[in-house]
Parts: sequence; structure tokens; C-alpha cells
Amino acid sequence: MAAFEELVGRLRAAHGENLVSVILYGSAVASGASARKGDYRVVVVTRTLTAEELRRVRPAAKWWVSAGYALPVYFTAAELRESLDVFPIEFRQLKRSYRVLDGEDLLAGVEVSPANLRLQTEYELRGKLLRLRGLYLPAGDTSEGLTGLMTESIVSFVQFLRPVLELLGEEPPVGRHATIRRVGERLGLDTAPLERILRLRDDPARLMEAEVQDLFASYLDCLTHVIEAVDNL
Repeated sequence: MAAFEELVGRLRAAHGENLVSVILYGSAVASGASARKGDYRVVVVTRTLTAEELRRVRPAAKWWVSAGYALPVYFTAAELRESLDVFPIEFRQLKRSYRVLDGEDLLAGVEVSPANLRLQTEYELRGKLLRLRGLYLPAGDTSEGLTGLMTESIVSFVQFLRPVLELLGEEPPVGRHATIRRVGERLGLDTAPLERILRLRDDPARLMEAEVQDLFASYLDCLTHVIEAVDNL
């Protein structure tokens, strides 16, 4: 695409010989021309990355965002190598579908440690559960507020259910409902509350006070059991 060629040209002009690699990744790489601009992501890798380097690339970054794309993510080459242990989920997602637009293929041969993947998955799930409990305190006064809290939070939990299946040796399904069901099957857990909340997100409905409180209780219980299972993987 012409936009990618233009981006590479602007990055070369800004960074010169300091530019190591420009990597396009995301679901859009696989889906091709039918993808939305927002589904494309770009990683820019440089040898060094100073404030001056960032200042020089600002016009290119602003142009890219104004064209409808997400801001590029920057790493130095050393940071990319050293970050595999702390961002295993992100690197697995990146490797799943990517294309090198310019420079070296720094992802070839890169493997993510299953132990690091399990640790980050548990960390993310536990952190989101702690936040969910805290947000319940102000949101739990009304059925609308509590329903909103659940439907707004469910997608981020499903995002981190996919690595659970990877840890179990499976390629996660594309759909969110299918992911929830498969996690329940593999862990031997009832994940119906998660599916119901996801349906409420897709097809909003007004719930009675007692019903929404019961659903939230089931939501917390289900997430707690999932995290306990991940802890034991």
C-alpha cells in the first residue's frame, strides 16, 4: 500500500542509518485489503532512541495518525531482545501475523517462554480482577451502572483468556464466545456468566436489581476460578 511506503520513506528521512526495522503487524495483515486502518499496528526499531530522535520523527507520527492509523510503537534493537520476557503476550500476538516493511526481520527465530507467558497472563488477569472489585464500589449502586461495568470489562478479560489456551497447547478461536466456551471446557469450569455478559454487551438489555447483582457475583466467582487454574498451570 502506498501509505506504508510513504511511512517508511518518512521514517528513513527522520532516522537515517539509525533505523533498523519497520514491522507491520495485527489482524489486518492477514485480512488484507478489507481491513480497517485501525487494525494495523507498526513497530519501529532503531539502534538508539534519544529525545532528539523522537523530536525528529514527530511530524511523521502526526501525519500517520491523521491518516487514521495508530501511533507507532518504538523499541531500540536491544530493548526488543530484552523485552521478550516481560511482554510475552504482545510478542506472541505480533509474531502471529506480521510483515517487515523495511530493514531486518528481528522476529525470525524469536520464541516466547511458556513460563513467562503464564506469568504475564496471571498478572494481567489478577490485576483486572482487582480493578473490577474496586470499580464495583461506586458502580454497584444502580443496575445500569453495574451492567455497564461488566459489559465494559468483559472484553479485556477475554483478551487474556486466549493465552490460557495457548498455554494448554491450542490455537485460540477467533471469536470471543468460542474462546470463553473453550476455556471453560479445558479448565473444567462453568464460564456461562462470562458468555452472558458478552451477550449483554452485544445486545444490551435492562436487568432487575437482584438479577444484575447475582450476575456480578457469578462473574467474580468465575474469574477467580479461572485465575486459580492459571496459577496451577
